Amino acid sequence: MKKLWIVTGLLVLGGCAHNQQFVKNPGQTNDSFRNDMLYCKGEATGAWNDRNGVSKMNIYKGEMGAISYEDCMRQLGYKQAY
Repeated sequence: MKKLWIVTGLLVLGGCAHNQQFVKNPGQTNDSFRNDMLYCKGEATGAWNDRNGVSKMNIYKGEMGAISYEDCMRQLGYKQAY
């Protein structure tokens, strides 16, 4: 019975964890793609906010609040891999 609960718990946690994959643009170098991914991870965690807590990406979009990694990558023109 204990093993059943462990397996069920792992399945539930596995379903919650997802990693959005994006496709590199044609002709783009691996370094450029990696830099964009790191930039968007920083945007999602607030690493690039100014002293007022405002993100440059949000200023560009004309929005307030946090921006997700996925939204940032889409704003940079990347398409999701399925």
